[in-house]
Amino acid sequence: MAAEPPARQRRSRVLLIVAGGIAAYKAPDLVRKLIAAGCEVQVVVTEAALGFCTELSLATVSGRPVRRSLLDAGAETGGVGHIELADWPDLVLIAPATADLMARAAAGMANDLASCVLLATRAALLWAPAMNTNMWRHPATRHNLELLAARGSSFVGPDRGELACGWIGEGRMLDPPILAAAARATLDGEVHPQVRGPEAGSATASVTSSALSGRRVVVTAGPTRAFLDPVRFISNASTGAMGFALAAAARARGAEVVLIAGPVALATPAGVRRVDVETGAQMLAACREAVDEGADLLAMVAAVADLVPADPATEKVDKDRVLAGFADMQWRAEVDILATLVREREAGERGVGMRILGFGAQTVASRPGEGETSEGETSEGETGEGEPGAGAAEADRVRARLRELGRAKLARKGCDALFVNRVGIPGGGFASPTNAGLLIFSDGPGAGGPGAGGPGELDSGPSRPKAELAAWMLDGLAARWWSAAQEGEGA
Repeated sequence: MAAEPPARQRRSRVLLIVAGGIAAYKAPDLVRKLIAAGCEVQVVVTEAALGFCTELSLATVSGRPVRRSLLDAGAETGGVGHIELADWPDLVLIAPATADLMARAAAGMANDLASCVLLATRAALLWAPAMNTNMWRHPATRHNLELLAARGSSFVGPDRGELACGWIGEGRMLDPPILAAAARATLDGEVHPQVRGPEAGSATASVTSSALSGRRVVVTAGPTRAFLDPVRFISNASTGAMGFALAAAARARGAEVVLIAGPVALATPAGVRRVDVETGAQMLAACREAVDEGADLLAMVAAVADLVPADPATEKVDKDRVLAGFADMQWRAEVDILATLVREREAGERGVGMRILGFGAQTVASRPGEGETSEGETSEGETGEGEPGAGAAEADRVRARLRELGRAKLARKGCDALFVNRVGIPGGGFASPTNAGLLIFSDGPGAGGPGAGGPGELDSGPSRPKAELAAWMLDGLAARWWSAAQEGEGA
């Protein structure tokens, strides 16, 4: 097989998935607009979509055969066609995105070609919803939006207007010129005003939508690896979901976002510039470079390895010598990226004026005296409300201990705020789709408003999807640091 040319040496590749809604009749025009924007376009249709537009029209305008069946013997010849198809694009645009297809994607189903591609691709996903107003507003649809956003998806639209059913309301797919412009901006890593995640329903959303617009946000996410030899390493169970959700939420609020990601299996949120790293040293270097380009907020969500071998093996250690080869290995502490960047900011070396948000995962024993720990710059866990069935007194004790540990880490690291959460309990921990905790500020009274906790903190309340939690967190930070009142005070 011939080597793939680098993306910069070819036209951008857009895989357009057309689902079965009335707005599918706009698909041929959308293909034309995407091609005019400098994209190669491959169309995938659901069977229902062909009730609203023809396969011939889509093939004619795209210049490529339309893919419609998972059981296409011709397409599968010589390889696994649907996997090759999923691996081809730089961006997957789903337009129209029906409630059914979003529900199947959120559930991880793979029962037709479109859903298989969505499950297999690593490309950015941009959804253009189109449906009846009540379907759009239904709690099931909102939940599916949150799940998709937490996994890195972004959304453009829907618009408000006259729907096919005769209603006036939200649910109308945006017109092809807007969708093509949004796709082009996403491919170029630029901010488009109509690309966003699902609304979090926060009371401060109107503040943060303008307060974060145009600001530059740097987010770290996922684990790092400490290599023992060229093929073996130690790491941790971070999935990167919280960091990716935070990056998507910042991008949805109009921020320019750089996402520095450890090795994770998550699609890049639309419009976000991603930098992939493996080790703590690489992550620190990437953070320094991103901060030097200018940053208003640095969110250190990644779970950086605590220890690394002082002298890792330069060649693979044979299996029969593993125990002897690693038993006497000397270790050193991995670089503390958060503390290092705080120190460099305070010394005026970089990031002057930048706000820094740290993360802390803590275990709080269900009874006093049991193991309480831990360090880390990750937030993949549960809240401090006490374990299921615990009474109010136990919940208060757990929250107080979580607050104590969080404030100690905040003081030790020197950052401006710290989100502290509980791990190691049912319903939380790594790979959980939900999270909760305390957002603690280093300077004075809390921002107040919905979810206000004690002095200088916000309590997120019960566990919620990470996409929703990320939106809540950014709303709280923006209201605290970048609202009009705070800007007027020179905050």
